[in-house]
Amino acid sequence: MTAQETSAQEQKTEHRPQYDAHGDSMLESRGPLAEQLCRQALATTEPFRSLAAEELAVLDVGCGYGHTAIELARTCRKVVGIEPSLPLAEFGARLAESSGLDHVEILHRSVEELEEEEVFDLVILDNVLEHLPNADDSLERISRSLKPGGLIYIVVPNKLWPIEHHYFLPFLGYLPLPLANAYLRLSGRGEDYEDASYAPTLWGLRRMFKRRPELDMHLVPPADISLTMAGGPWHYRLGVALLERLPIFWWIAKCFLVVAVKKSAPLDQRQAE
Repeated sequence: MTAQETSAQEQKTEHRPQYDAHGDSMLESRGPLAEQLCRQALATTEPFRSLAAEELAVLDVGCGYGHTAIELARTCRKVVGIEPSLPLAEFGARLAESSGLDHVEILHRSVEELEEEEVFDLVILDNVLEHLPNADDSLERISRSLKPGGLIYIVVPNKLWPIEHHYFLPFLGYLPLPLANAYLRLSGRGEDYEDASYAPTLWGLRRMFKRRPELDMHLVPPADISLTMAGGPWHYRLGVALLERLPIFWWIAKCFLVVAVKKSAPLDQRQAE
């Protein structure tokens, strides 16, 4: 599918997420970066997993237009992408079909509908957690879908970062939702902030994982700073250096990068459950 064809198809899609219609859409901003985002996820999780990338069954939650899921399928054994926005899911399904890969599928499905148990080796939530109104339930379902020893890879904006991640408005994420909506409308960049309003603070993120004792949470820097969306400018390199030397700086980091490992329970305990 050519760039002209993908752009034309995007123009026909309606009811995209509101933030996706402001500025560069996900198709324009993330599509060309899919290969490096895929490499980043695999490289960052490598120290935590026992399986080679080629052996992984992967779930890409909130896969958007499907580009990263398809890139993952060029390396991994099986990839399923789920996307709650129908136009995006339909676009991704067409893109997957045109890729010629028979072990990737893009489904119109929300994480609230995830019912699989111990199917996946790796679950990816790349800029998705901030869109989940019931993160506890979502994390429980995701954890259940993981095999013992499986991993969750999460990239999520920090609620305390002063420039909001989706609409690029100063302090938008700090405001109560009614005020945030008024600010968004006044800016002309949107009408309703709720869908993108669930970004956590660091202590909120830690509390969420504390409620899932089967998951060990690790805050980690990206394995390769050059593979970030911004391409590793000097201030990113400085930030990573500070995080490596002084983890207290995670409290004010622009984004959190989490690798969570599902513990392998003893067989008799799993049978009892």
